[in-house]
Amino acid sequence: TTCVRHKTHFHSIGTVMPPEQSKVEDPMTTEGPVITPVATLDWPSTPLATSTIQCAGRSYLAYESRALNLRTFLHSSSFYQQANGSSNANDAADNEDDAEKKKEYDLLTMSDRKLKKLSYYQVLQRGLPMHASSDDIRKAYHKACLKYHPDKTGRGEEDEVFLLVKAAFDTLSDPIKRRSYDSTVDFDESIPKEGIDEADFYKEYGPCFERNLRFASFNDPARQTAKEESGGGGGKKKNKRKSGMKNNRSSNNLSGHTKESCPKFGDDETPLDQVHAFYEFWVNFDSWRDFTLKATSETDHDVEAADSRDEKRWMKQEIDRKIKKMKKEEMARINLMVERAMATDPRLKREKRREAAEKAKAAEEKRIAEEAAAEKERIEREAREAAEKKEAEAAANKKANDKKAKEQQKKQLRKAKQLFRKITMVAYKAACPNDGSTENVWDDLEQMNDDIELLCDKLSAIELNSLSDALGGSGAVEEEDSTPVCVGALVDVRQCAVETAAGAERQSLLAIKQRNEARKEAADKEREQKQAKASAPWTKDELGALAKAVKKYPAGGSNRWEAIALFVNNLCKQAEPRSKEECIEKYNSIAASAAPPSGSTDKDTAADGEDSGAPWTEEQDSLLQEMLRKYPADMDKNERWKSIAKGVPGRSKKECVDRFKAIREAVKQGKN
Repeated sequence: TTCVRHKTHFHSIGTVMPPEQSKVEDPMTTEGPVITPVATLDWPSTPLATSTIQCAGRSYLAYESRALNLRTFLHSSSFYQQANGSSNANDAADNEDDAEKKKEYDLLTMSDRKLKKLSYYQVLQRGLPMHASSDDIRKAYHKACLKYHPDKTGRGEEDEVFLLVKAAFDTLSDPIKRRSYDSTVDFDESIPKEGIDEADFYKEYGPCFERNLRFASFNDPARQTAKEESGGGGGKKKNKRKSGMKNNRSSNNLSGHTKESCPKFGDDETPLDQVHAFYEFWVNFDSWRDFTLKATSETDHDVEAADSRDEKRWMKQEIDRKIKKMKKEEMARINLMVERAMATDPRLKREKRREAAEKAKAAEEKRIAEEAAAEKERIEREAREAAEKKEAEAAANKKANDKKAKEQQKKQLRKAKQLFRKITMVAYKAACPNDGSTENVWDDLEQMNDDIELLCDKLSAIELNSLSDALGGSGAVEEEDSTPVCVGALVDVRQCAVETAAGAERQSLLAIKQRNEARKEAADKEREQKQAKASAPWTKDELGALAKAVKKYPAGGSNRWEAIALFVNNLCKQAEPRSKEECIEKYNSIAASAAPPSGSTDKDTAADGEDSGAPWTEEQDSLLQEMLRKYPADMDKNERWKSIAKGVPGRSKKECVDRFKAIREAVKQGKN
């Protein structure tokens, strides 16, 4: 046996202390170690800042390796180097690390503190990945049982190590429990802060998205177990049935992406469509993370230890409420991560700047086009306004000229009338200077004035001037001029007045006759159209139904004839239903064919007869005017005209009415 002695070297160092505690003690009077101050420091008055230092380095790794029994205490000593034949201590340590990585943990020699640090995957097998398949977990459990089973160790059924191995397998073999366990073990939930530099974007957000990809649907343990069970093999029916009953939500919410087809984070050269696909994936990201274990731990509720069903139900409700809250916070965290990444992504920023530039360019082009269109519209509007102004000025000038010409014509007509009146009066006085009467021309002065006014109303200025010239012209009425008046021309003036009056009456009568003929033609045409559209003859049943309907619906009611037509059609059921107009026409024809009312005489009938066709004489016109004055218009119309017709021998009531209308129209035409 070789005994190895270790020499410990102690180095004297000075202890730093505050000035008020720095005292030099006498080594002869002081018992114990002697502390010699080397130097003093000026301590600040404010408290010192506290910093958190993360353990790292070769020494720390060596310490953890020894704590986990991954290397011996003498791993880096010279004895270990000599035993392994290595002259370089570092090379020996590296080689030993590689060798130790292949060794499994010895759970039997670990302390409770070390066992608690191990995950369930490390308990079953060192290096077992978190996304290991069910077969790998089962194989690792079989190996662990061969090593830690009580029959192998002899430590009894209550061995903590074997119970830990069994608990690890029970959790990882159940898809639901494994999802809950994987959701809480060794995961960094931090996300980069807002406003990082674009240069650090890929370094900060790349690992962050990679970490959170752990909870993507294609990494769901329940989905992986379902695939394995659907892939076949016996011995899995129990787990398959259990997974089908308890994990319907996971199986019904599988994403179409796989680990290979999942959009990658990419780099600065990644095409923009792939970048949009990446963010589209994360915007619609549905995490499978299960917070059942964490919610149960935080609520401190043990459902299996409940005293009653009510308490158990209440615990489950509390746990479910906590799970929903945690799930909501988890999705808010992922959404915040995606929003910050999209706000910082230099690729999206470049795309936004490009779109903004294109939008600004399009807006500028639109503005230029609008300005050009506005300018073109302005030019067209100005041209149109100028043309309209020119037309308006031309119309105004034309109107002014027309008005001026009309006023000139009125002035000329007025002068012609004045001259005609004067010269006619002068000629009249010259023809009969003594008794005021002109033989074979006018009976009296009043008759002459009537003819002169008639000619002034009907003749134009040129015609009046021609008559005035025939009488002697303007020179005959001026005092300085000695032009004689042509008295013989008064006969022509009288003849012109008679012809003008006769022509006006004939023109008025002709217009009345033409209007009456037009009305008669229109009535005949309408009657022919009605006859052309005449319906089938009325049957006996229809006439009876019409009589009943007329009696059933008396006059005065609303929509009477519509109701009568509907009654006739419903009662007779004809192929061609009767209209309201047909019912009215048939009723009127039946009423007109009835006997005339009692009290009518042959004299009345003769009075209302047709025109005799004989021309009116002056005596009949005088009698008509006398009867019109005798029987005023406030009388009953029928009685009045009957009385007037009785006073005019040889004329019926209708002839008197037509003669009155003809005279009235002639008077109106004369005034116009």
